[in-house]
Amino acid sequence: MLIKVFVLGRPGSGKSTAVRHIVTLAQRRNYPVLCVKDYDILYRMFQEDHSYKQFRPADYGGFDVLDHTAFDTALKHLEQDILTVPSSEEKKIVTIEFARSNYHTALKLFHSETLQDAYVLFVDADLKNCIDRIHKRVESPFEADHHFVSDYIMRSYYSEENWMYVSSLLKKEYPLLKEVAPMRNMGTVSHLRAGVSKFAEMIFRKEFVERGLVSKE
Repeated sequence: MLIKVFVLGRPGSGKSTAVRHIVTLAQRRNYPVLCVKDYDILYRMFQEDHSYKQFRPADYGGFDVLDHTAFDTALKHLEQDILTVPSSEEKKIVTIEFARSNYHTALKLFHSETLQDAYVLFVDADLKNCIDRIHKRVESPFEADHHFVSDYIMRSYYSEENWMYVSSLLKKEYPLLKEVAPMRNMGTVSHLRAGVSKFAEMIFRKEFVERGLVSKE
């Protein structure tokens, strides 16, 4: 059985840091965990676009998405990756990470079975902070997933605000979701990890402890 955890937010918001922390906490408890994200799909699409019809190269080995329909195509591939994860009686946490300009539109691309009983963590930071973080992380990369996203794409595509929709309307629109946790990430990494820890512990308690799959110890 899959425990689906969507981790959403702009590039530079702290999504990947949140995912890594969820993985660390799950592994400490010996909970199986798998991570999928659409960046890998988009990067593969970029490499295959030799004529640069949908993509173009950017600094630091990154790329710009010129044709925004490529984002929709990537999400459809991402959904297939989720649906093809082998299912078993043993519970497995699957983190699903992607950034979009408009989550109201993006989530409509998924079938209801993909969203059924899923958890959503939305990591939010303002556009300027996200751009600053992206530049800092590629100049002094600490993690392999510190990818570069150009200022052009950040300002032309990721400028839309999603806080109001995710924090106030998402759960009403999709009551089949188990939990929606919006989180502002304007402080330190320690502060972000503390918030993610609470979110992860809530999932562990609901999915493993309260159902008697492991002891509270």
